[in-house]
Amino acid sequence: MEIQEIKNSGDLEAYVCGALTRQETLAIAKLIKQNPELEEEVERIESAYFQLAAGIAPAVDQVALYESIKAYIKEDKAKAENNHWSQYLGWAASLLLFLGCGYLFYENTDITEQMVSVEQKNEFLTNEVTDLDSLNADYQEALAFIKDPNTVKVNLAGQGNHTTAGAVAFHNAEKDVTYLDITGLPEAPANMTYQLWSLTLNPLTPTNLGLVASSSKTMLEFTNANDTQAFGITLEEAGGSPTPTLERLYTLGAIQ
Repeated sequence: MEIQEIKNSGDLEAYVCGALTRQETLAIAKLIKQNPELEEEVERIESAYFQLAAGIAPAVDQVALYESIKAYIKEDKAKAENNHWSQYLGWAASLLLFLGCGYLFYENTDITEQMVSVEQKNEFLTNEVTDLDSLNADYQEALAFIKDPNTVKVNLAGQGNHTTAGAVAFHNAEKDVTYLDITGLPEAPANMTYQLWSLTLNPLTPTNLGLVASSSKTMLEFTNANDTQAFGITLEEAGGSPTPTLERLYTLGAIQ
C-alpha cells in the first residue's frame, strides 16, 4: 500500500486511538518505524487529539486532519475482535463531547485566560504549602530548643495596669538564645512596639534584645549572650528605645 493510501485509509487514526487488532497494530507500527513521513503524520494526529481534548480551535492547515478524525470516529471503523475498545471509546467520547459542546471554536484567548487562572491558583497553593512547611520547621526547632535540658522557662507576669498581660521566655545560656512566647501580649497600639530586655539585678542593668515584631508567629527567637537574670517587656515608640520606658513596663520575670 502506498504512503498516501495509508494516510487516507484511516488506519493511522485507528492506530493512535488503539482501535486496531494486535496484528494490525504491529503492522502499522512497523510501517511507521520504517517511514519518517508516516511517523510525522502520526505525530500530527496525536497533536490534533490533544488539541481537541483541550478545546483549542484548529489552525487552518489542520482542518482537513480534524475532519478526518471526526469522520473516522463517527464511522465506527474499529474491529470487534481483539481491539482496545476501552481506550478507543475514551478518546471518542472525549472528542465528541467537546465537538458537541462547540468547545473547538472558542477563542484561544479564553483558553489562555483559564490556563493562567489555573496556574495562578497552583502558584498560590504552592506558596501556601511552602509557608506551612516553613512554619512547621520553625515550630519543630523551637520545640527541640524548649525540651533541651539547658533551657530554662521564665514566666513574665503582667505589671501595673497590665495584669492581664503575660509572656513566657525560654532561655538557654549554653546556646546564647532566648525564645519568647508572646501569646499573652495584647496587640500593640498603632505606632508602638513591644521591646524585650535582658536584665541583671544588682545593679539593675537592662540590655536591649530587640523589638517584639508583629507577625503571624507567636514564638520569637532572640540572640542573647548576656548574663541574664530576668526579662522585661516594655511598650515603646515605633522603632524602639535605647533604654526601657518603665512607665510602660508590661511584663517582668526573673530566672529562678
